[in-house]
This record gives sequence, structure tokens and C-alpha cells, in this order.
Amino acid sequence: MKKNRKYLLDTCTLIEFNGGNPSVIKHVMEAGPELCCMSVISLHELYYGAYYAREKKEEYFERELKMINKDLEKFTVVSLPEEAIGYAQIKNQLRKKGQLIDEFDMVIAGQALDEDLIVITDNLDHFERIDGLKVENWKES
Repeated sequence: MKKNRKYLLDTCTLIEFNGGNPSVIKHVMEAGPELCCMSVISLHELYYGAYYAREKKEEYFERELKMINKDLEKFTVVSLPEEAIGYAQIKNQLRKKGQLIDEFDMVIAGQALDEDLIVITDNLDHFERIDGLKVENWKES
């Protein structure tokens, strides 16, 4: 049974949300945080960003971890499906067109299709290549 979710915030959108982008925050609040979720893939990417920030300065690491913890309180994390059919179909479709995108983006798109979610991203160039995927950009609207 599908959860009561509607929007899958991709990594760049979560970064904008955490950075205080007024447009993204407004859209999340209007949609309702309970209808927004994030991929476990985005969670991995956010943790990578925190560890990368640590190389610059320890306090950046602590700040990033606090933001990730707030995200985890606010948004449901969508796990990877047991079957990998969505990802496989997307990758095959894009390969045939000669339009492959980042692996993680294909996995996130597969999750969105599997869960019937709208991907919220600033990376329209990648996600709009995928047939049947619903995509919106909340960064500047």
C-alpha cells in the first residue's frame, strides 16, 4: 500500500531547503511536510556532503549533521524497493537514447515512479529525460 506521500525532494532541493531558500521552504510548507519525503539515496548524499565539509572545517560538519537530523524529523525516508525494475527500465531507456544521467538520479527516479511521486528538483535537464516521470522545480517559482 502506498503511503500518503506526494513529493520526493531530491538532494539539490534538500540542500536548498536546508540553506533557507524562501521559494523551496514556501512550497514545502504549502504542500505540507507530511506529503514530502526524501530518498535514502539523498540521505547518503547529504551525509557525504557533511563529511566533505568536515575536511574544510569541523564546525561545518556539525552544522550539516544538525540539518540532516532536522530533515529526518521532518521528512519520511523512502527506502529502495526490493525489486530494481524501475531503475533498470530507466537506465535501459536512457541508454538507448544515448542520454544516460547520473546513477543516483536514475535510482531516485525509479523510486519516484514506483511510489507514484513527483520529483522536486532543480536538475530538470536530467529528470525530464525520463518517460512518465512527474517533475517540478520549486527553487525559483
